[in-house]
Amino acid sequence: MAASALAFYNEFKKYMADGTLDLDGNIFRVTLHTSASNAATLTLSVAGSITGQIADGNGYSTSGKTLSATTWAAGASASEMRFDSTAIFWSANAGTIPNIKFALIWVSGASAGARKLVGYWQLSTAQFTLSAGNRITITPSANGVFELN
Repeated sequence: MAASALAFYNEFKKYMADGTLDLDGNIFRVTLHTSASNAATLTLSVAGSITGQIADGNGYSTSGKTLSATTWAAGASASEMRFDSTAIFWSANAGTIPNIKFALIWVSGASAGARKLVGYWQLSTAQFTLSAGNRITITPSANGVFELN
């Protein structure tokens, strides 16, 4: 299944421009959310305001997963800047991970109120359940998680 392009939260653009966020220095995490989530509300700015996160269990943790090997570097040409990472995945073990629809990227911080939102992917048009023994993988495109050009 193909995810949507990353949709940016409005405040992320400000945080990136004013230096609040450091794309090559901050730690970024990803969490999974249900169709009942308010994840698509682009006016939200911190992770603590997001609802509908998948519950802990069966291979999923509400603390999310860290985006690994993140880079903020030139893209295919000198006029492009690309934020990239390696693929991230969750494996359902000992049971299902139910009702998945969105994956959110946010900046790790001390409290939910300090965790700035970056953006979200809509993973499917309807929520789905990851069956025990299966895994979901989110792989950035050839152009990275996102690219400015």
